[in-house]
Amino acid sequence: MKPNSPNQVLKFVDKEMLPEAFLSGTMDGQHAGQHSADCIRGPLLFRYGGVSMDVGCLLIRHIDRICWDLLADPDSPYEIAVPVLYGQTIANHFVAARKNNVFIEKWHQLFMHLWNGRTHQQGISDNPLLGFIKDIRYDDATDFHWDWKVPVTQFLEYIAQVLCWQRLCLIRDTGDGFKSSEYWQRNILCIDALNEVWGGEKTLGFDGIGPRMYNLLTIRLDADPDSADYKDAYKLVWRLLSKSSFQKVTRAKNLTHTPHLGTLWDQNEGQDCVPGTFGELLRYGAVHFRQKRQHIERKEACEPRTLIEKGLLEA
Repeated sequence: MKPNSPNQVLKFVDKEMLPEAFLSGTMDGQHAGQHSADCIRGPLLFRYGGVSMDVGCLLIRHIDRICWDLLADPDSPYEIAVPVLYGQTIANHFVAARKNNVFIEKWHQLFMHLWNGRTHQQGISDNPLLGFIKDIRYDDATDFHWDWKVPVTQFLEYIAQVLCWQRLCLIRDTGDGFKSSEYWQRNILCIDALNEVWGGEKTLGFDGIGPRMYNLLTIRLDADPDSADYKDAYKLVWRLLSKSSFQKVTRAKNLTHTPHLGTLWDQNEGQDCVPGTFGELLRYGAVHFRQKRQHIERKEACEPRTLIEKGLLEA
């Protein structure tokens, strides 16, 4: 943290809302940056409301038309919006919420509890509060098949904040009368992650998707329109512009065998929007075009197979 920066986090949230490792600058590990972002996501959303969106989200549809019109409508039951992959598994790179939301408050409270006394995420899955992960079934995860090179436990610890969300969805009562599982089913707008967030993967498949998208987006618009790559680039870009809320440009640093698009763009600055290419068209369209469709693809917040009959921090 830079003390004199206008964006210094303590100008916006109280230090009591942040773990010691964040405040002291002692957070370490390969993904300290990502976990630092996780630590401030909850308190900022709780205090101010709005949208927490990773820099890797290439926004295509206006946020009002994705979810905010519904969240701002006093007659709407929805108070939070988040992409859902399957079951109670969310993607925390996009979270929209009204301010002073109890679900967001408890989500952050649980996450902070897990980080108490820690400087990194290794071993966080051993906490008894996350004991439910051993019972997670991955039957519904077949639509999402990145080529992970790390053990499942290491990946789960990387997404510890997502696990906290899952626990909250599984708890009947957090111990103070808040019915968190019921709230999940009634008051959270579930954005269909595959269709709205990973349209590139939906269109081209997950196998080698990083290099594939990178290459397709560098194809020139005046190239041979009959070539297979041109047709794939055309299909990809117009599918994203017409049917996606945004494209999550993932990096998955040191987590997969194949480099992801975000990593390749980081290594090759400017290749995301070379003039005259499909990449430039995607960038231009995301800013200047308006989708004809009126509604996004949603999922239903599914009822858990088994509820946790314990409080939020009760092991």
